[in-house]
Amino acid sequence: MNPLRLQKLLRNAADPAYRRAVWQLRQRAERAADIEYTISGQERGGWIHYYYCHQDGVKLQFDWNRPGQHECPACGKVWSGEPYDAAWITLAHSQLGTAMKDKAVCSWLDRDAEAARKVTDVLLAYSKVYEGYAVHGDIPYNGPGKLFAQTLDEAHWIIDLCYAYRFIEEQLEEEERQRIQHGLLRPCAEFLIRHKESQLHNHAVLITAAIGMLGFLLKDETIHQAGLAGPYGLWDQLECGVLEDGMWYEGNFQYHFYGYHSLLQYGILVEGTAWCLKEHPALKRMFDFPIRYILPDGTLPNMNDASYTLSVASLAPYYELAYGWYRDPVYGELLQLAYGTGGGIGSSVEGARLGNEAGFDGEGARAVKVTALGGDEPQVEKPAAKVRQQAAFAPAARDSLEALWFGEALPGNGGPPIGTAFGPSLAPVSHEAGKPLPLEEAVGLEGQPLSASLAQLIVSDAASYASGLTKLVNGSGWHVLVKHSTFGGEHDHMDRLGLSFRAGSVPLFVDPGTTAYGVPVHYGWFKHTYSHNTVSLNGKDQPPADGRLIQYRRESWGAWVESAVDWHREAGYRMKGSIILPPEMSPWDEAAYSGAGMRRINVLTGQVLLDIVRVSVPGEREIDLTYHMSGRLEEEEAHAWQPYAAPLSALSQEWVQEKRSKRQERMETFLWHMKEGQLHQACWCSEPAELMSALTPDNPPSGLRQTLVHRVQGSEQREVMFIHAFVYTAEGMDMAAAGAANWKHRLAEGLNGMKGMKGLKLDVQAGEGGERLLRLSLADTTEIAWTLEWTDERAILKPVR
Repeated sequence: MNPLRLQKLLRNAADPAYRRAVWQLRQRAERAADIEYTISGQERGGWIHYYYCHQDGVKLQFDWNRPGQHECPACGKVWSGEPYDAAWITLAHSQLGTAMKDKAVCSWLDRDAEAARKVTDVLLAYSKVYEGYAVHGDIPYNGPGKLFAQTLDEAHWIIDLCYAYRFIEEQLEEEERQRIQHGLLRPCAEFLIRHKESQLHNHAVLITAAIGMLGFLLKDETIHQAGLAGPYGLWDQLECGVLEDGMWYEGNFQYHFYGYHSLLQYGILVEGTAWCLKEHPALKRMFDFPIRYILPDGTLPNMNDASYTLSVASLAPYYELAYGWYRDPVYGELLQLAYGTGGGIGSSVEGARLGNEAGFDGEGARAVKVTALGGDEPQVEKPAAKVRQQAAFAPAARDSLEALWFGEALPGNGGPPIGTAFGPSLAPVSHEAGKPLPLEEAVGLEGQPLSASLAQLIVSDAASYASGLTKLVNGSGWHVLVKHSTFGGEHDHMDRLGLSFRAGSVPLFVDPGTTAYGVPVHYGWFKHTYSHNTVSLNGKDQPPADGRLIQYRRESWGAWVESAVDWHREAGYRMKGSIILPPEMSPWDEAAYSGAGMRRINVLTGQVLLDIVRVSVPGEREIDLTYHMSGRLEEEEAHAWQPYAAPLSALSQEWVQEKRSKRQERMETFLWHMKEGQLHQACWCSEPAELMSALTPDNPPSGLRQTLVHRVQGSEQREVMFIHAFVYTAEGMDMAAAGAANWKHRLAEGLNGMKGMKGLKLDVQAGEGGERLLRLSLADTTEIAWTLEWTDERAILKPVR
């Protein structure tokens, strides 16, 4: 390793600021010393995604002393036999590998020969039996393993052991070194090379990074280059798999950091050598991009195969490295927020308060410029709904190994001043009111450097052509995510133009991600179009297609985005030919979608979310627009809903409960009781429609969401337009208070107050020129209106004052 990095490790270990990190490392090293596991020649690991309770989707409790008993911590059920026993073996060796890495680093810091001996014995034990392990594995769409059931797990494990070897190498006898190299490191490298993936994929990043590390340690340039060079080598993954804005092409933040972690492990090992990655332009972009999409509650959005939530706190180890390498002030701000130091975000941007507690308190909240993307002059909004939210994470302790290796004094904590990062907003960019922002300014194309403070970025909109994500945020802490992304392959979900909506940390209707892959609901429900807030035709999955950002606009009254996807063109998507889609993972229906298209407009003001969807089909199709609510419908007219016996989609009906239906009236309104507060919904459709309701799986699947389906029988003769409006009110706030505080202030200036509020109403009429007139009413005497003209190229949306 880089001698300067090792010196840094020694200095930080002696620095009281990192006392907690040293203590944690020693705790892990002590636990490693307590592991008494005999490595035999009969080890045969299984898939860890099977190590979950099939009743509630919760991960089972691993216990070193109970290899045949696997208890669910939620329901208490004890599982035994296969596939749980083999999954336990995988977890045992994965934990042993990580433990040896920690033990080795600690032994190097403390010059502890006894601890180094423990690591040496484990490496020698593996080297004695590794070549004899049988190649095996029946995990869908994954290469096999030897000790494990898939190539991916083999790579994970050996990366940890590479670090273990490096930190005790100087204490090895030459005979021990040769045994470890020829019995473990070299055979593992040869196995991984034989099973490299011929595609762009997070697995391929891990596997090629592991091969590169093994080649570097063995001083074998043939092995090293087998990991780095050629089609789908590590360099190819970086050049082709990282999009222009810095997002990993698979399209969710969990896999973005999952593959990035192993890439960085290689980068740490070769730092300061001819293979150093630090100056590769993709690396800085990969750190920058996620920061633009941090939500007001301090988390990143869940999409696609995301089975856990990432928060600012969980990102801290990555940004310790990033701050150590690049000294970008925004990275330092993220670390301050993650650790709960520096006064929190609230000290820097009025109205955006994150830390132990986060919230947007109405008066004084402020919408800031679209900082990293270009935008209009800041617009002051006085949100009505006092969204009082808890940050979705607790501050982390600065106790990671990355903090020891890379940690620098943070601004305000003995480090250099942060300069202007927490200073005034950037100078506004002047644009004529109502005129679209130039798209090259409004959306990120080439991964522009971060030019605003973290606080500004969190409460600002973000949009990107490349990754296909748009985030809209208002001054009340509401945030909307629109997915118009390129198709991301195996770990994508079939939900182009999917929509997520939260108020602070309160989910309203969101993309739930997924659960562990071995839990039946993953392949049965979560991966399919119908489980998302988008359009399905004939109840079938959307085929692969790239979504498109048509326009993003910031107006004086709010922001809006128009996106599109179609299946008109010759079949193709950006990554076609670079990724593998097994037939078993291709459940979509080409015939149902061929020739169809969808456009979506999402408008977020200080008080309302508008969702406008237009669908065109080449013939008779059943068009379903679905919303999966994290709450329950208040049914003042329960008699209007009738039991519904027919299948709700092409999926198994085991995932659908309490199906009901009703004919849609010309204009419908609904009131949803959410986890906190209420969501008011008004809906309209251009054609006769039917409404269906059902209970469907939440995540975790032990919970349920209530799904609302808006169904129309479409045909070639006419396009179908759906319009939905949503207003969220927090606990203790009625619609009248909500309206008076913001609508009058923003869009209905000069109108009467909103006394006597009766609810949200939506009326849509056709204009003389073919445009639509949308009228939203929050009271009998007050209305807000827009005109919508939808051309072939783009929509024109204007407020009517």
